[in-house]
Amino acid sequence: MAPSSPALSVDSILRDRLIASIDRIVQMTSAAAKAEAATSPDVPSLILSLVRGLPVTEQDDPTVKDRVVAAIEFKRKMLGEAGGALTAAEVRNVLGHKTLQAVYKAVKERRLLMVEDNGQQLFPACQFHDGAVSPAIADVLRAAPHIDGWGLLQFLISGDLGLGERRPIDLLKGGPDDVAQVIRFARTLED
Repeated sequence: MAPSSPALSVDSILRDRLIASIDRIVQMTSAAAKAEAATSPDVPSLILSLVRGLPVTEQDDPTVKDRVVAAIEFKRKMLGEAGGALTAAEVRNVLGHKTLQAVYKAVKERRLLMVEDNGQQLFPACQFHDGAVSPAIADVLRAAPHIDGWGLLQFLISGDLGLGERRPIDLLKGGPDDVAQVIRFARTLED
């Protein structure tokens, strides 16, 4: 039997810890939170419902719960401002790719923006227009090669002080000067 890789070992440990915690979480969660979680449309909503329903005990740090809730809500807000998100299968259909591998190849080549949320790969809808990926998205991704998907999405949605009230995602729909300005600011994300 071949030795397991460190990533598989960490994945196994995490999976075992989560499975062991499920009963405890269900017992501790309020009835209202359980009902909300049971009807959640997706994993982030389910987790958010459960976290909100967990009591804070003296042994627990209440700021941890607050940080988890804030992080989940922030990600959901960003995706909402991005017009939602598509799954890899939906992107494949929108772009007319024959395989999911083609979608992930575009991510690897920094031609398509993807964010990972709780093990799910999501593609912000703001980068698609008329059945194609905005060509400027690839330019922005290449301008900041070491910034992860969430960091780039936050930049695109929230902007930069130097851009004033204008959001990069809106400027990318403008002319070549607007796109060039967004790319210049994206390069500063690396600093």
